[in-house]
Amino acid sequence: MYRGLTTFECTNCGHTFKSHNIEYKMTWLCVPQRCPQCGSVRTMPIYSEGNTYKPLWEEIEQIEKEREEKRYRAEAKRKAEEETQRKKQAKKRKHLSRGLKEKQDKQREKKAAKRSERQQLVEPQKEETILLGATWFPPGTPLKIDEEL
Repeated sequence: MYRGLTTFECTNCGHTFKSHNIEYKMTWLCVPQRCPQCGSVRTMPIYSEGNTYKPLWEEIEQIEKEREEKRYRAEAKRKAEEETQRKKQAKKRKHLSRGLKEKQDKQREKKAAKRSERQQLVEPQKEETILLGATWFPPGTPLKIDEEL
């Protein structure tokens, strides 16, 4: 549940800042907000005690560590697959004549050009929406206000 704005303090660098006060798992605790100065998650509202937030910080850091490891493994797997594909293609090209190699290169260039054209056509156009009246936006939503109104 959103409870308004609160002043947070970073335990790493001591920076104080205002951020959104969001209820953590239906408890009286607030979700720690990332420090804008050092990027640490070890933040808490000024009125709180650090020992109540320590298990929460450790849980969040563990989740972030697991996500980073998962992302790293996926990236390593993707690179290994690309390398095996490259080796297969090199092995196939090894036995081709010079003319056939040039022909394959031209075909690849044409396919790459078509892909880039399709990507340019498929990109969605950004629409500007202006809302009048009281509206709630989630934290981090970029807002653009037209000054001609």
